[in-house]
Amino acid sequence: MISFKEGSNKFNFRAGAIIVSGDKKRVLLHTIKGYNFYLLPGGRVEWLEDSVSAIRRELKEELGLENITLRLRLNLESFFNFNEINYHEISNNFVVELDDRHKFLEEYDEFLGVEGENYIFKWVPFDELDSQIMKPNYLKEVIKNYQEGFEYKILNDK
Repeated sequence: MISFKEGSNKFNFRAGAIIVSGDKKRVLLHTIKGYNFYLLPGGRVEWLEDSVSAIRRELKEELGLENITLRLRLNLESFFNFNEINYHEISNNFVVELDDRHKFLEEYDEFLGVEGENYIFKWVPFDELDSQIMKPNYLKEVIKNYQEGFEYKILNDK
C-alpha cells in the first residue's frame, strides 16, 4: 500500500467509494471498531496500482461487490491530525450506484464486512447525513451532491 511515515508525519494514497443505494436515498458508510466516526468504504492504493483498480479491489475484498460502474467524483488532498500524527492524504473518490444485481448489499441497515468484525458498514439516509460524524466532514456535502461533476478540493484541518 502507498503509505509511509516520517517522524510524526504520514502520507496515504487512498481510493474511496460513495456507494448509493438502488433507491437513491441512502449512502453506505463504514467505521473501524474503536473509531467514533464514519468514512467512505475503500482503502489504500497499492504500489503500481491505479485508483480505479484499487477501489474495485477494495470493494470486492470488503463487501464482495463486483461488476460495478464507477464515476470519479472527487480528488481530495487533505491535511489533518489523527492520534498525534500529521497526515497528508490524497484520495480519489468514486460514485457507485447500485442496481438490482447488488440487492444483497442492501439487506441490512448495519452489517459487518467480508474482512471481519473490525469493519462495520452502515446505510445512512441522505437526510440523516448531517447527524453523522464523518472524517473529513466535507464528504457530507459531496455525498449529498454526488450527481454533480468532478471536483478537486484541498482541506487543511491541522
